[in-house]
Amino acid sequence: MTEYTKGLCDFITKLKFEDLAPDLTDKAKKLTLHVAGVALAGRTLPTAVSARSAARATVGTQADLMSTMWGEPGKLPMHGAIMANATAADTLDWEDCSYTGHPSAHLVSVSMAMTEAMHRSGKDYLTAVIGGFEVYQRIACYIQPTPEFDSRKYGWGLGSWQIFASAAPAGKLYGCDADQYNLLLGATGCSTPVVNAILALQGSDFYHLQYAITGLTGTMVAGMAKRNELDNIYNIMDGESGYPMMMRGFANEGWIDRNLGTEYLFGQLLFKHWPANMWIQTPIDCLDTLVTRHGFKAEDIEEIFMTPTYDERDKFSWDGYASCRDAQFSVPYCLAAYLLRGEPGPNWYTAERLADPELLEMASRVKLDPDNHMNLQVAFKMFREGSFPTTSMRVTLKDGQQFEVTLPFPKGHPNNPFDWSDVERTFRAGARAANLSEEKIERYIALCKKIDELEDMAELAECLSM
Repeated sequence: MTEYTKGLCDFITKLKFEDLAPDLTDKAKKLTLHVAGVALAGRTLPTAVSARSAARATVGTQADLMSTMWGEPGKLPMHGAIMANATAADTLDWEDCSYTGHPSAHLVSVSMAMTEAMHRSGKDYLTAVIGGFEVYQRIACYIQPTPEFDSRKYGWGLGSWQIFASAAPAGKLYGCDADQYNLLLGATGCSTPVVNAILALQGSDFYHLQYAITGLTGTMVAGMAKRNELDNIYNIMDGESGYPMMMRGFANEGWIDRNLGTEYLFGQLLFKHWPANMWIQTPIDCLDTLVTRHGFKAEDIEEIFMTPTYDERDKFSWDGYASCRDAQFSVPYCLAAYLLRGEPGPNWYTAERLADPELLEMASRVKLDPDNHMNLQVAFKMFREGSFPTTSMRVTLKDGQQFEVTLPFPKGHPNNPFDWSDVERTFRAGARAANLSEEKIERYIALCKKIDELEDMAELAECLSM
């Protein structure tokens, strides 16, 4: 029998900050700035509001361990802050993308809340974020469905295996030993939400609220593991009855133990440039490039033609969009929002905008190539292999002028990475939208650049309170 579970437990429990290369810790610092910014930007949307309400109702307002609920006054019990901040981080679909989902909504919210409440160091925080990602990503890659599997019909488990992005850093920060961590992985696997297709098919914003639930559950079972309250759920990544069988029988050998401890998959994480699904990042980059170069406005445009057509990202209806999530997965909607709704942020997705006649008229001018479709399984395979689908766009103006551009990578891809000015811009926009003071904005940015020097992460986290 394999020993995948033991290998993961040995890796994460022995991992030290000194094992991490500077490029990895620098990326984790930037991620901390980026995720906080997009969470603050999304805090006024209904899902983020609901998550804050649920957090208060679920965990109350006082506990021994208290953490900042970003963009709110005061603190909340640690588990409640995790619930609220994790959903806020995913609400605008703006945080990140690995080829298995959006783990940083959990990695950053969990690790920051815990290190703040427990007064742990910045090195502890960075180690938990990077090490937690490695555990999460290798498990998620291990159980990915085969290319021929109909994920549209039966569902893709993004909202299911995400729970490991909560539990993995939590177990590290609680100081679980290898045996406790083994039980933690078992409990996390047994707590995984069922894979479903209904959220995608109906465009439900519960897609974002799942982060509150899995954030809470993952950290809760990590605490149980540390207190020795778990038993007899060992080696869940191994054997015929293990996690692969629980997740529909898929087991991709070679992911969990691939150069574990020497190759860090964290370096392949994509930062999102825009508040939209990952396959809409390059299309918006294309339009942004053309607008910046040529200076045309929405009212000048006759047609926007784009190729390829990304599967399930072409939705347009004169009836509008059912939810924030529904719009975030539509190329026509997102391009129209870019042109008409100003700076990226919650203003792209407020309820009244989802059926706005002006926006829908602009979206109707977006024409997607009927002869060139990009299958998402193929697109994800390209991403896993270090590439990305190339996108081309042609904008035709009402006066007959045409402008074209082709981009091989979106901004934020590892081959076209964010620098500090990029993440600072995103954070400032989100923080100002949340009415954070300029003093706290600049202090948070400065502290993010030297997280590894912080003795107490509360100094950083408290910058995000009102």
